Amino acid sequence: MADYEIATMFGFSKGFRAMPDGTAAEIVAADIANPVPIKSDGDTIVVTPVVTAGAYVADDAVGGVMEFANAAKESGGGGVIKDVLIVDDAGQDVELELWLFSASIAAVGDNNPWAPAEDALHSLVGIVSTADGAWFAAGTPSAARVEASQRYDLTGTSLFGQLVTRGAPTFAATDDVTVILGLLQD
Repeated sequence: MADYEIATMFGFSKGFRAMPDGTAAEIVAADIANPVPIKSDGDTIVVTPVVTAGAYVADDAVGGVMEFANAAKESGGGGVIKDVLIVDDAGQDVELELWLFSASIAAVGDNNPWAPAEDALHSLVGIVSTADGAWFAAGTPSAARVEASQRYDLTGTSLFGQLVTRGAPTFAATDDVTVILGLLQD
């Protein structure tokens, strides 16, 4: 069976495979790129840190260290952070970073300058910034979605995170921020 390609007058091309009965079957891109279905278990983990109902200054930690429990199926497992959604009930829309770690880190404290201990950075998995996405308004609340595509390997089964502001938001309530991780687990 031979494969061949036919170009159209508009510059598009289609691939065909000659079948044993003399007919031709179109080759769909998925047939070539993914001949065998790939299965990956996905999960969504939602955490709402307790934040200050009040003002922050740039470079402050927002809330405490968050634990994203069961980010791995087994201890020492991992996966890929597909995307991150951050919901801001107060609609402050400032640049936020989510620093992600493979192990628990010492808390710097909510509304304090973000200055992690040097050893914490050795368990850093990645940093996801809303500057790489966009804020979308929904009345007063807003949400930012950022494609992450970040690999992680954990020491246990939990991923840990710390939000950091690069602006000066003023939140109205202690539950104004929610972080939603979309994961593909090994």
